[in-house]
Order: sequence, then C-alpha cells, then structure tokens
Amino acid sequence: MRGAVRVERAVTSGSGGLDGGTFDVDTNVRLVGDDEEVLVPDAAHDAEAIRRPTAGRRVSAIVRTHVPFLDAVSTGDTPFHGGPGAIGRSCSDRPAIEASIRARLLTLPFDTVVHTGHGRVTAVAAERPAVPTT
Repeated sequence: MRGAVRVERAVTSGSGGLDGGTFDVDTNVRLVGDDEEVLVPDAAHDAEAIRRPTAGRRVSAIVRTHVPFLDAVSTGDTPFHGGPGAIGRSCSDRPAIEASIRARLLTLPFDTVVHTGHGRVTAVAAERPAVPTT
C-alpha cells in the first residue's frame, strides 16, 4: 500500500440457522487499504457485497488481524459493543470467550478501536468493564 491507509465498512446480509431457529443477520466487513489495494479482515456472507466496495482495488488478503499502525483490531463475534458476543447459543462457551477477550483483546492499548462483527465499533477501554476479571 502506497497511499494513506484507511478502514472502511461494508455490510453483508444473510441468514443462518442456529439452535433450531433461522436468523437474518447483518455483518460488518472491514476493508483496510488505500486507493489501490485493500485487505478484507473477517469476510462474511456475500462475496458480491464485499467486492462492490473494493471498487476495483486489488484484494491482497482476506484475514482476521490486529492492525497496530491503525490502532485497530477486527474481532468478529468474540466481543460485541457492550460485552462478550456470541454467548447465547448452545455452541457458545462463555468462559472461553471471556478468557479470550481478557487474554487477547484487553491486553491491547486502551485506545485501540475494536471493529466487531455486528453493530457499531467500540474501543478496548470501553469493553474492559463489561468483561469479568475471573
């Protein structure tokens, strides 16, 4: 990437079944790049909905990552704004999700922007009070 790097948001929509129900879901997809090249952290649902906002840029990777020089992390469903995410389903392991947040997210600088899989962005500092310490 040669130009000013920025984080853009695209939203994909889909539906899926879980615990006997079907749910319509809007998912945030982040595009990290400049005018020529883009990385897609945590792509989901609809390839065409992701392809449109790349606007002809070369897609060099699809990854899930912490981007230190942007002070940002893409986290998928592990945390949501306001606390642990993806904890209300039969396949969820709340203690494991909380332990992961404590070990991997809350150790980042407080001002790190957290791009969650659904809903609005948050920051490490805002999520710290929502995760039990033990």
